[in-house]
Amino acid sequence: QDDTNKLKNYQSKFDALSSTRIQQKLANLPVFYIAKDGGMQENIYFSYSDATKAASSGESVVKVTTLDQIMYPLILKREGMFKPTAATPIEVKNAIASSSSTSTTYKLVPSAAAVTDAKDTGTTLKEGDIPLFSIARLAFAGSGGQPQVPLFLERADGVTSYTRLGKSDEAVVRTTSLLDVLDSMERGTRPAVGQLEFYGNAEDVLKADEMSSSQ
Repeated sequence: QDDTNKLKNYQSKFDALSSTRIQQKLANLPVFYIAKDGGMQENIYFSYSDATKAASSGESVVKVTTLDQIMYPLILKREGMFKPTAATPIEVKNAIASSSSTSTTYKLVPSAAAVTDAKDTGTTLKEGDIPLFSIARLAFAGSGGQPQVPLFLERADGVTSYTRLGKSDEAVVRTTSLLDVLDSMERGTRPAVGQLEFYGNAEDVLKADEMSSSQ
């Protein structure tokens, strides 16, 4: 009980991550947006399929970027964490440039599967938050031999990874959310929070690679 209470109030500058490192982690997640006439619509999708369904107009085009490009400047509306680069799509640059003078509210949209997963696991989310799923005792080898604890956008990807490791017992799924994890990374409120890594849906990651090479 004492250890649990200590963790509730845990905060250490030694576990807090720099903005650069947080951005590197966010860059692992592709996101899809609907572009039209040099601008982008408010909803930003983790699922290519969902974005395609939403792009009803023939003049609208689904494009891809990464979460680091839009999370802080457009979703959280916090300046200073990100500056557009040569890799930033023109629609995202335009949205960031006009963010201080417009009332547009950009919103992350989880995949339909993730929404179902959140309901099934009883996960309560704040408005605009995204569910994340981890599997107990599942870790990968990261750079330098450090353990890497994966956070999946969809529960099925975590369970599949667990099964591929030859585990015969049932995967124990744990839930958290994107905003909670980012808060922990910024303030160091979880021990070894730097070991957490974001993993997108495999099909969406492959589609994003394909689109990035032709965009």
